[in-house]
Amino acid sequence: MKQERESVEFDIVFVGAGPANLASAIHLQRMIKRYNAQSATLLEPLIAIIEKGRYAGAQLLSGALLDPRALEEFFPDYRDQGCPIEATVSNESLWFLTAKRKFSFPFLPEPFSNKGAHLVSLSRLGAWMAEKADEEGIQLFDNTAATAPFLENGKVAGIITDDKGLDLEGNQKANFEPGLLLKSNVTVIGEGSDGSLARQLSALFPSGSRGQRYETGVKETWRIAEGHLKAGEVHQFFGYPLSAESYGGGWLYAFSPTIISIGFISSPGPESPHCDPHRNLQRFKKHPLLATLLEGGSMIESGARTIASGGFDAMPPLYGPGFLVTGESAGMVNMQRHKGIHLAMKSGLLAAETLFEALLHNDFSTERLGSYAERFRKSWAFEELHAARNYRKAFDKGLYAGLVQAGLQLSFPGLSLPKTQLTIPALAPLPSLGLKKRKRDFPSIPEFREDGILTFSKEQSLFHSGVMHEENQPCHLHIKPENIAEICLKKCAEEFANPCRHFCPASVYEITTEPVPALKLNASNCLHCKTCEVADPYGIITWTTPEGGSGPGYKLS
Repeated sequence: MKQERESVEFDIVFVGAGPANLASAIHLQRMIKRYNAQSATLLEPLIAIIEKGRYAGAQLLSGALLDPRALEEFFPDYRDQGCPIEATVSNESLWFLTAKRKFSFPFLPEPFSNKGAHLVSLSRLGAWMAEKADEEGIQLFDNTAATAPFLENGKVAGIITDDKGLDLEGNQKANFEPGLLLKSNVTVIGEGSDGSLARQLSALFPSGSRGQRYETGVKETWRIAEGHLKAGEVHQFFGYPLSAESYGGGWLYAFSPTIISIGFISSPGPESPHCDPHRNLQRFKKHPLLATLLEGGSMIESGARTIASGGFDAMPPLYGPGFLVTGESAGMVNMQRHKGIHLAMKSGLLAAETLFEALLHNDFSTERLGSYAERFRKSWAFEELHAARNYRKAFDKGLYAGLVQAGLQLSFPGLSLPKTQLTIPALAPLPSLGLKKRKRDFPSIPEFREDGILTFSKEQSLFHSGVMHEENQPCHLHIKPENIAEICLKKCAEEFANPCRHFCPASVYEITTEPVPALKLNASNCLHCKTCEVADPYGIITWTTPEGGSGPGYKLS
């Protein structure tokens, strides 16, 4: 017997409990309280945040460097309120690595400076912000995934949440509970990079905007011996282990003299599907500079996530009928500064001001919601993203061309580049991504064997991610059976040698040969990083939300 979905009505539903939506909900609730304290007519909207992780912060992953500019705007006493700041940047450097050597850049142009920034664990910051939202009286429902938008009269009128208690074949188990229909006047989408709900909305309300581009960051948190680093040290790296044709780089941030964040950004994509983000980080750690720092230490947490890197020119529309888009879902990342948290928070504040105005006038029309985009255009977030709009594109011509364009000249023997000034070139389109290469065009993948001490297999790293999935639930990675047979096992095997085995940092995709060739999906390994969806050269993988509460459980990342 089919069970009907229960319908619950709210005025505003925030999808995703990241820094953008948490900042937005807190700022909105405070504006409402200030208004009610001065007005005879009260605003009493019902506001909810839903989060697919099993607790607030469970699926937040970043380096992370936090520019406090936006936080200070809506939470000026954040330090007194116990905001989990690990350290403030005390010293920073930029390095170029070869396989065995290291070269320090002679200076850092101002746009690259992290002076005054905080080092934070994004998962800890998210958990703290969720506590503050709760203190403001905002309902947060964790373990709850938004699976689809609810449309009514041509506009988004809410969202449908995940069914719980389905088995691998989609049949109802004894503990089955149908998902809810959460109706709302406005839905705020802040799912992070490559959100599944945002993708559905872009298909439902096509805008003709340029597509987003993505990188993948793989991160580890380590406990190391004292004496190597001081709290607040920030080190960024270009070069090894990547070729000069590949974009990416590493970081090392010292949260304390003994706790560090170390990670690597890679660029897997349809044109470079053999890129292995996890292996790049492991090879990066073997450089003598890093290996010396890590010697005697231990890895305590690991994770991976895609990064929306297209910048200003790749931003989607910020609003539509019945919805707003915030944070990384809206492309609010400055790759030049390697920062996005402050931009995400600022987008949340601007969204909150738009929502407050809509509540005040009881007007949730698309025209009213459109004032969010106008607020963004008048903000410092617009200025920052616009100024950095061509940084990532400059590296499409290779590492050295990108460094010259960025104003970072090398003056090392055998590596010298002409001096240049940091410039803002004319607007240029994003590169056209497509099947430009075939298997024979790719360099051989270097042999690598992890030692379990400094370097780790994907399975070993998974153990440190807190990842959990109910084994007996529907697979959330959708590939049509005919595509598996005709593309995965034939065409892709011939042209690319099945790169899903490489670009996935969690060993989700496995090609077996006995008794017959088959694609095995180890969906319970999934880190929800979305790399497969953006790197698949044929576009046949669709990532959907598994049962709420599934996925990684970060606490330090």
